[in-house]
Amino acid sequence: MDIQGWMLAVAILLPLIAAVLVLLVRHYQLRGLIVVVTAVALIVNSIYFLNLGLPTEFTPESPMWGTIITILDYAILIFYIYAGLSLKNWLVLIFALTQIIPLAWWEFGAGASHALETITPAFRIDHLSVIMVLIISIVGSLICIYAIRYMKDHEDHNKLEKSRQSRFLFWLVMFLGAMNGLVLADNLMWLYFFWEVTTLACFQLIAHDLTKEAINNGARALWMNSIGGTAMIAAMIYIFFNNGQTAEYLTLSSIIESGGTEAFLLLPVALMCFTGMVKAAQMPFQGWLLGAMVAPTPVSALLHSSTMVKAGVYLVLRLAPAFNPVLGTAVAICGGFTFFAASVLAISQTTGKRVLAYSTIANLGLIIACAGINTELSIAAGILLIIFHAVSKGLLFLCAGTIEQQIGSREIEDMEGLAEKAPLTTFITITAMLSMFLPPFGMLLGKWVAIEAAYSVLPVAILFILASAVTMVFWAKWLGRLLQVVPRFGRKIEKLSLSYSVPLWTLFAGIFAFGIGVAPMYDNFVKAAVNNVVAVENSMMQGWNIVLPGAATAFSAERGIELLGSYPVLLLFAVFALAVILPLLIIKLKPEELRPVYMCGEQAGDVDTDEWYGAADNKTKLQLGGYYYEGAVGEERLNPWIYTIAIALLVVMFAVGVIL
Repeated sequence: MDIQGWMLAVAILLPLIAAVLVLLVRHYQLRGLIVVVTAVALIVNSIYFLNLGLPTEFTPESPMWGTIITILDYAILIFYIYAGLSLKNWLVLIFALTQIIPLAWWEFGAGASHALETITPAFRIDHLSVIMVLIISIVGSLICIYAIRYMKDHEDHNKLEKSRQSRFLFWLVMFLGAMNGLVLADNLMWLYFFWEVTTLACFQLIAHDLTKEAINNGARALWMNSIGGTAMIAAMIYIFFNNGQTAEYLTLSSIIESGGTEAFLLLPVALMCFTGMVKAAQMPFQGWLLGAMVAPTPVSALLHSSTMVKAGVYLVLRLAPAFNPVLGTAVAICGGFTFFAASVLAISQTTGKRVLAYSTIANLGLIIACAGINTELSIAAGILLIIFHAVSKGLLFLCAGTIEQQIGSREIEDMEGLAEKAPLTTFITITAMLSMFLPPFGMLLGKWVAIEAAYSVLPVAILFILASAVTMVFWAKWLGRLLQVVPRFGRKIEKLSLSYSVPLWTLFAGIFAFGIGVAPMYDNFVKAAVNNVVAVENSMMQGWNIVLPGAATAFSAERGIELLGSYPVLLLFAVFALAVILPLLIIKLKPEELRPVYMCGEQAGDVDTDEWYGAADNKTKLQLGGYYYEGAVGEERLNPWIYTIAIALLVVMFAVGVIL
């Protein structure tokens, strides 16, 4: 086996082997060591992918691997049937049957099995897939390291008599291998297999705590994602029978190379876009991702930042060259609507993890819209947003989990004054929040480029602008609760375990590193990935930059003009440092400058107090509250309209695929 085969084995099979070892080992330190060693191996291996001559292809020599994939496909689907029957969840059962029946008929009843064995290549490695492998292997591995200590604390708080940490880490680590396989697969049958492994792992992780709420939400994630699996099977069968019962177009690369000129491929492309949208929790399928919030925080971080939901946007972005202009516009409007609607709904959320979930759904909609716009500039924006979002949102979810362990709550109102109780965690959390919408961090650049690209589709540009403004509201509201304190002196910096601090500080450094290094990162990696997607002939993208250390330039071939902007990275970081750090060094409070807060009663102390004696000498604590506009922008009020519009937009997208 050549070097490509060994690297693929490390990326895909090593996590499976490590997951089995973790499941068998019951010793806490040894189990943690296995996770850490696996994480280091995945990170190093993902970096070595950059040394391959890209693009490159690989297909295992032995046909045995295809047979194993087929057997495991049916094993997973049979488990879905079992889960539907045991949970008495008929939606899980129905959508398991809508996969296994047509798949079995196609492979064995219609005699397609022989043709399917000829599909090559199994894997195709290019700059876009390598970027995804880096995100999965680095951010995902850090989340797995974080989970070592988190799950111990989680079980201690829940007072479990029998530990289930081994089982949890089994699914978590295996998830990384499945995701690496998914983004590297070119054969649609192999892609489908890895897709279903991530769905299975998602169900197991969400339902991990075995409470009624956890099991119900896990089942919802299972049946919703099974709808996407059904759509992918339908796409493959449609391609097979509308192309002379051959396997010619049953690879991603062959569909992409068609360039949207083969009319019979438009419906399958629309179906696979739908599959990606379900996995990315786009409206009206956001329910499964919101329900995933009941799971332990490492699950939320892994699903929402670096892995599962990124599979959805990756697939849509990958398929962008196969869109015709009408289908692309339909996809862009679907994504733009989700970006706007999810941002509005986030305002009314009182739970931190639900705010993060809606923010994730919104940003995934933004990336899908960029794929639908399908220009060099929009594809560049989509890839940049995938990178920046993975780091910032991964950090935010880990911060949310750390806060939950410290205060025992996920409610934003309970985080009031966190800057005083846990100043270190608060500092990291606030920086991560600022990285989502302020300069000099990368997310702002990504949105900046996306809005510029969206002007070719005016309705999408309007949705982008409105949604970007709305995001400021929910982030500002949460920031206010974190920073609301009664001034005190002598606060102590809390201590974090190594398993917590290494992932937190690594991702913290990452948001600065990617912001400062956005120019070389774009020139060396993202530009090549854009070429992988857009595949421009006689490329005018030589010397095409959206980011330079001192300014930003972009060339739009469609509009035939050069777009000039300004994103002076180093200057923006200098301004940020002066605006945030300098006041902390210069402005210091003195004890005589503080006055106790007057609370209409006898103070229960001097300056350092937030309590007073009220009626009957009862000690009362000062409490402040926020307003969440639930009557105006709450889920109960807006969801009926959002579901209706989202379903109508999906119907239009499918109609485009059928009619054209």
